[in-house]
Amino acid sequence: MAVAAMLWVAAAALLLFVAPAIVAAVEDAWRTGPRDVGFWTVARAVGGTCHVPWGRRGSPVVLFPLPDGEARLRAVRTPLRRGWTIEARAYQRRPFRFAARLCAPPSPPVRWRAPGLAPLELFPGEAEHVDASSLETTDERLLRWLLRHAETRRCLDGLLDETKAVNIEVLLGGGLVLVRASMRAGIPAGSAVEMAGPPLVAALRRLSTDLHDLADALDEAEGGPPGAVCPACWAELGEDPALCRTCGARSHRGCREMVGGCVSAACGAAPDAVPGGRREREVA
Repeated sequence: MAVAAMLWVAAAALLLFVAPAIVAAVEDAWRTGPRDVGFWTVARAVGGTCHVPWGRRGSPVVLFPLPDGEARLRAVRTPLRRGWTIEARAYQRRPFRFAARLCAPPSPPVRWRAPGLAPLELFPGEAEHVDASSLETTDERLLRWLLRHAETRRCLDGLLDETKAVNIEVLLGGGLVLVRASMRAGIPAGSAVEMAGPPLVAALRRLSTDLHDLADALDEAEGGPPGAVCPACWAELGEDPALCRTCGARSHRGCREMVGGCVSAACGAAPDAVPGGRREREVA
């Protein structure tokens, strides 16, 4: 009898622990559904289109054009907390040949990092200084070039307040620009997209324009790539690169981990890939 009672107590305790997680998952699945108008509101505001995965599973993806490529915005469930991360990715047509990471407030270096990604400390008196942020880069010279643009610095400085986010992370990966905002817990996905989406899109467009100019200058000064390089950090691949099983692209394992998947816009394994043909529904 004592053993049975203990088993009942353990089962009840387990149910009390698991039930909130199940309820949260159900709520979150509903909140990211295509009926949440926040995604459509942002799509119209930024001149894009909203795409819903077949079967209404997962986050709708907002597609919008850039001067040098295309961009996508979506909502991602933040692990271990009841909050959403709103992320926007720009896929540049031409690479800008370095990797970098900016976090506000300052954050420790990433665990899995691109080769050569090292912290960079900028002081308030320097022209490239960004307030209350941590920086990492594989090429200090190129990152400083980017941050010398006053409008770009102002955009990055104000991004945390404008999005009302808990933290901001900006990742630059060869030809990929990723800007993400982690929102407070309890905000539905659509509302979080409406709050953070427009400022993230503005920052993405600003960075995309600057990096387009940088790619122009690098192509003119340095020509093509020196050999087999990682598309995310522009360093040599080495002997054991990660192979994308969907599109066959090769990259460093640390780089793929850092950006969360393949860096090719055409790859079906990209984190924000939009299914083609009959497997997607588009709303202008």
